[in-house]
Amino acid sequence: MRLYHVAPSRSTRVLWLLEEIGQPYELVVMKGEERRTDEHRSRHPLGRVPVLEDDDGFLFESAALCLQLADLYPDGQLNWPLATHERGLVYQWTVFAMTELEPAITEARRYREDEPARAQAGTERFQVAAVAVEQALRGHAYLVGERFSVADLVCGAVLISAKNAGLTDELPAINAYLEQLEARPARQRATAIGT
Repeated sequence: MRLYHVAPSRSTRVLWLLEEIGQPYELVVMKGEERRTDEHRSRHPLGRVPVLEDDDGFLFESAALCLQLADLYPDGQLNWPLATHERGLVYQWTVFAMTELEPAITEARRYREDEPARAQAGTERFQVAAVAVEQALRGHAYLVGERFSVADLVCGAVLISAKNAGLTDELPAINAYLEQLEARPARQRATAIGT
C-alpha cells in the first residue's frame, strides 16, 4: 500500500489508521503544489489527498479509506462484523463526523476573520453536533461498544481539528475523550511521521 499525504490534512487520519493496523505501507509525503500535477490528478481527479494506492489502483476520501482499511485488516479490531448493530453505529459516527462535525468546523475556522457572522453560525452548528457526541460518550470511553474503533478514529481526528481551532474549550467530555485518543501510540507515531 502507498499513501499519498500532505501535512496537515485529512490524510493524517488515514496515516493514523495505517499505524493502528500495523500493516506495511509506503508514505509519499507531497508538497502542496504537487497535488496540482497531471500525475497526481490521475490519482485523484480533484488533486487532493489522501490517496491510497494498492495493487488494484487508487482510492480516495479519508473516511472511506479508513472504513476500507478496517475491513481489509479485521485483526486490527477497528470494526464489527457485517450486519451487526455495532457496525451500523460505526457507519453512523463515521458519516456524522464528515457531514455534521467537519463542515461546521471548517466554516467556523475559514470565516473567522472575514465573515464573523458566518463563522459564528458554523460554531453554533458544531456545538449542537458536539453535544450528540458527548451524549454518546456519557458513561463510555468510546463511541461504539467498549473498544476503540474506526468511528473513534474518524470522529477523533475531526474533533482534534476543532480543538486546535479553540472550538472545544467548553466541552470537557470531548476534551477528555480527545486526550485519550491523542495518547494512543499509533496516533503519536502518525503525527510524528506525517509532519
